[in-house]
Amino acid sequence: MDRYAILVDAGYFFAAGAQAVTNNSSTKRRDISVTNPTELLAALAWQAEQQTSIRHALRVYWYDALSGPRLSIDQSSLADQPGVKLRLGSLNSAGEQKGVDSLVVTDLIELARNRAITDAVVVSGDEDLRIAFQIAQSYGVRVHLLAIGDYRHNVSPALRMEADSVGVLDATWLASRLTITSPKAPAPIAVPDPVTPIGTDPAMDPVNAIARQVAVELLATAHEGARTLLQQHLLNNTSVPPEFDRRLIAITAAKLGRQLTGDENRRIRGIFVGYVRSIK
Repeated sequence: MDRYAILVDAGYFFAAGAQAVTNNSSTKRRDISVTNPTELLAALAWQAEQQTSIRHALRVYWYDALSGPRLSIDQSSLADQPGVKLRLGSLNSAGEQKGVDSLVVTDLIELARNRAITDAVVVSGDEDLRIAFQIAQSYGVRVHLLAIGDYRHNVSPALRMEADSVGVLDATWLASRLTITSPKAPAPIAVPDPVTPIGTDPAMDPVNAIARQVAVELLATAHEGARTLLQQHLLNNTSVPPEFDRRLIAITAAKLGRQLTGDENRRIRGIFVGYVRSIK
C-alpha cells in the first residue's frame, strides 16, 4: 500500500514561517507558537496528500530542539497528538540547534530502507539533508520538499534539485496557523515590602501571595492560544513549561527583592499550576 510520512524541521518551520508572515527575520522563537496543533497537523496532511496523490499516512515526525529540562507547550501539545512522533535535539549556548538534522537523516533513510513508506514529505531547507534524499530515493521512495514562504531564499538550491517535487506553504496559509506576538517593553517591576506585600493579606505568606499575583499577571498577558495550550498541558502534567517557568520565577524573585530557595521555587510552581487548573 502506498503510504507517506511527513518530516518537519520545527526550527525551519517557525523561522521561515515568521519571516513569511511578518517580513521580519529577527522574530524570536519564544514569540512564535502554533495556534491550534490539531488543525495544523490536519492541514499539513491535506497538503501532503495533494503533493503526493496518496491518502494514507504513516505518521508525522516533528523535529525540534529541547531548550531546557522540560518540553515547551508547543512540543508537549504536538507530542500528545495521535500519529505524531516528537524527535528532540538540543540547543547550544548560541541558541543553535544541534543533532536535529542527523535525526531527520536517520529516520528518512530507515523508513526507506524498511519500506515503511513510498513517499516522504520533508519540511526543511537544509542542504545537509541532500544525502538522505539521495539514499531514500535509491530505495525507491519519492521525496517531496515542502518549503515555507520564499523558498528561493530559505531552501538550498541543491536540495530543491534533489527533490521529486517542491510545494510551498505561503504567508496566507501560515498566518492562520502561527501565533506571533510582538515583544513588548517590560513594565517596571514594583518591589513590595517582603514582609507585607502590597495588596495582600498580611497574614498570608508573602511568597505565596506574590506568586499568586504573578500567576494572574502571566495568564492575563498571554494570548488566548497559549492559555488554552497551557491548560491542556497541565491537565495531566505538573511541570510548568519553560516559556512560563522562566518568567514566573524571575518576576516573583524581583517582586520579593531577593533570590528564591529551591523549596520556594517548588511552591511557586505549585501555586501557578493550581491557579491555571482552577480557571474555567
